[in-house]
Amino acid sequence: MKTKLVSDDNRKIHLNMEHINLYVSRYKPFTPFDFELVRRQKKVSDPMRRFYFAAVLPPFMAELGYDPDEELLFHHQLKVTYFRATHDVYQDERGMWRNVPSVFGNNSDLEISIKSDFLHWVVRKAAHYGVYIEMPDEK
Repeated sequence: MKTKLVSDDNRKIHLNMEHINLYVSRYKPFTPFDFELVRRQKKVSDPMRRFYFAAVLPPFMAELGYDPDEELLFHHQLKVTYFRATHDVYQDERGMWRNVPSVFGNNSDLEISIKSDFLHWVVRKAAHYGVYIEMPDEK
């Protein structure tokens, strides 16, 4: 079980014991557990990924009527549309798209130029639907 904690103004952490006891109740009595408290490290995000998910997708999705929680679905549909012509992307017998490359994920093996081309394609696609997205280098 992982949980996120924040210290208060007195530098004390308050644990949600109900949540912890609910987790522990799944196991036999007297089951040993390890507890580790580690300071969270700041994650460094790819600037292209940050721009795509913060400035490109939200207005494009809003224009087309998508809900904000459908972000990953919309992103997946854009990837399928873009990479169908250049990669071996296909639909299996159940209708699931296969071999869709990861663009901004940690396990992505795409070159930066392909990621940039995808980002610019999405911006142009948004402009086609009347959504103007200002690129960072245009400011």
